[in-house]
Amino acid sequence: MRIKIASALVLLTSAIAIAQSNLSFQLKRDTSPIYGGYTSAQADFNRDGKPDVVYGGGANSTDVTLRLGNGDGTFQAPVRIGIADSAQILDVVAADFDNDGIQDVAVLCIGGTFDVFFGIGNGTFASSVATAIQSSPRSIAVGDFNGDYLLDVAIGDIAGNVEIFNNVGGRSFVLQNTIAIEANTDVISIGVGDFDHTGIRNIAAMTIGNPAGSGSYVLWNDGHENFRKAVLTAFTSPAGLSIADLNQDGMADILLSYSCGTQDTIKGSNSTCQGVIAFYGQGEQRLFERTLVMSNGVQATSRMLGVDINGDGIGDLVGGNRTTGAQSGLFVWLGHPDGSYDQTPAQFIATTDSVGPPTAGDFNRDGMMDFVSDLPGSAQTQIFLNATNRAPCSTSQIDPTVTVCMPVDNTYLPGPTVRVQANAYDTRQVTALQLYTNGNLTYSQPVSSFDQSFPMNNGANFLVVKAWDYTGLNFRSERHINVYSGTPEPVCPAALGTANMCLPSGATSGSPVHILANGYTPVVPTSAQLYIDGHLTIADDGCIQNGGCVGGTSSIDAYEALGAGSHDLVFKLWDANGNVYTAEKTVTVQ
Repeated sequence: MRIKIASALVLLTSAIAIAQSNLSFQLKRDTSPIYGGYTSAQADFNRDGKPDVVYGGGANSTDVTLRLGNGDGTFQAPVRIGIADSAQILDVVAADFDNDGIQDVAVLCIGGTFDVFFGIGNGTFASSVATAIQSSPRSIAVGDFNGDYLLDVAIGDIAGNVEIFNNVGGRSFVLQNTIAIEANTDVISIGVGDFDHTGIRNIAAMTIGNPAGSGSYVLWNDGHENFRKAVLTAFTSPAGLSIADLNQDGMADILLSYSCGTQDTIKGSNSTCQGVIAFYGQGEQRLFERTLVMSNGVQATSRMLGVDINGDGIGDLVGGNRTTGAQSGLFVWLGHPDGSYDQTPAQFIATTDSVGPPTAGDFNRDGMMDFVSDLPGSAQTQIFLNATNRAPCSTSQIDPTVTVCMPVDNTYLPGPTVRVQANAYDTRQVTALQLYTNGNLTYSQPVSSFDQSFPMNNGANFLVVKAWDYTGLNFRSERHINVYSGTPEPVCPAALGTANMCLPSGATSGSPVHILANGYTPVVPTSAQLYIDGHLTIADDGCIQNGGCVGGTSSIDAYEALGAGSHDLVFKLWDANGNVYTAEKTVTVQ
């Protein structure tokens, strides 16, 4: 097997600045209270083909709250689905533990349990089933570790262990194994993935200890829950670990987030900064290490996501970060075909308060990845709808690689056909590309690229694009998508420091008039306003009931009933520095 290798490239930045790119997001501060949740997960809990979000936390730190998605980037009012068995929820995951096709919710509690709420299928849940943990927990992940097709649970604890709980019959969990990682440490973050494409789930773990012992590890599973521990790298200031198929080759990769500030004598001696290291799955229990990011002036996030933001087929990095200037929001580091990353992130600032770790999902079902973050300080949800104009399809220069630009992984697309755009790179001649849809060969031609639409059924679809070279080597890229009947709601891109009115798109319109406008501010947007014929019609200031107005919204999306004749439409977006960005149109209603 040939190993994919790219030369390491680390560019150090001396000061944080706003990255210039074509990235754009519509920010929306949803002021419906979520009981102060801090951690979240997404899945379709009521089986209506629309992604939902579940939150863990709350005023008492034990609330589990559900927000059903409307499929257009908005959510229904929050509903408390249960209360955790023991004190303070640390994390929440969504998974189908009993294989009934319905998503369940598991929450990890600092009081010493993990609680599973089994889904009914209509957005409601049965009472929780609590399982006791040996030592006080810090982190949770799920995966089928013994090959019985039931999801098991891995817990990282404060005794430096990973505890494995086997799923017995789908509704109960039994402690099977306790794996010692490092004495005198907390296992602050764990993740599960198939790092070598064997179908066997392995575990990655991150520890923190004082004065030593902080680091990261991989537990290679033989398929029978016999784990072999291997050291990945050491840290002074680890922040969090996540799993993503960053290069989209079907093998899970490990993303390590850490603070590369002056206190981290192992990884660097820069000022406070966000560091990211990736360990790429290579096959045969091998990983390839590469430092991706060292960004000054950005505090390290506990959850760094690997997703394709701009649709160019290259994985990007996304975090919920905070600058040294107390500006928080969504930060994006774009990836490039040679495997390098922007060292200065694009910043979509939403608040001067903290933001919870972002949760990714295609919440408006337009084929591009969006994000939600909970705001613990104000018990609200911050929505980031991806309004980026899709970038041209790239070709990865990592040898060998299949790049799939369309569709983006884990998104929703309207049927009945889906466009697939893919290409392959190999220093040895590519001889064929194939597309498999749900295991069936759909396309096979002696080409190195294709761009074609294929019929697909509604619901979940699994796509594999496989390439062959003249030596007989084959390599692949995988996509999970959901197809539905309907049309996605439009979004409105805006460049940094500007406002844009995308709808109405023409000079004439019927009534009601669909008005869609958005702006991109370098600091917190404080008020999004719509004026019609000189009259203030809408002002979204992010106001909290019985509280202040905190901003956090950059867009207006409304239908307005207007009489026949000409009307002046003006969109104004204010930011925390007092700047105002304006876009206007004149429309004639017929």
